[in-house]
Amino acid sequence: MSKLRTALPGIVISGVLLATAATPAMADSAAPAGDSSPAAAAAVTKAQKLSKMKSLTGDSNASSLRWTEALAQHRGHKQAIEKYRFDWSTNYCNSSPDRLPGGYDFRWGCYRHDFGYRNYKALVGKPAFKRDHKLRIDKALLRDLNTACGYRPWADPYTPTQRKNLKKACLKTAKKYYQAVRAAG
Repeated sequence: MSKLRTALPGIVISGVLLATAATPAMADSAAPAGDSSPAAAAAVTKAQKLSKMKSLTGDSNASSLRWTEALAQHRGHKQAIEKYRFDWSTNYCNSSPDRLPGGYDFRWGCYRHDFGYRNYKALVGKPAFKRDHKLRIDKALLRDLNTACGYRPWADPYTPTQRKNLKKACLKTAKKYYQAVRAAG
């Protein structure tokens, strides 16, 4: 019992230190799911929103992963991403096919592309979007579509020659989509 009495103050101090160190993280995660209060929205400046958007719409695999994580946070109504009040709507690849023969799926690339277009246009306007952001977002689309063309199931129902031809057709389609958004987007 005397050992417990001498250990108890140390345990309490450890608990207090742990709780105070975790408070900011707990406060962020404890926010209500749909909290979109003006105070939370006002806390994010235009520069912060632009910085976050750039990190999510870049022409790199890391940026693509960050966007996927942000989308998961959005779907989970996490304040860490909801505070930016992004437009997450999409029509995927418009009227162009989202899925191609061979199991190739362009939906994620088109979704991220829509995300970049919609949010930049809303925040900076069309002229600044076209001047400062469009090329990067279009290149990211091409990267995402080319990545999708790298898909190969472990139990591939196609022969190696068929898969090679399907991949070649996928890459050609990806290039056409890229050229279309460069010309019209």
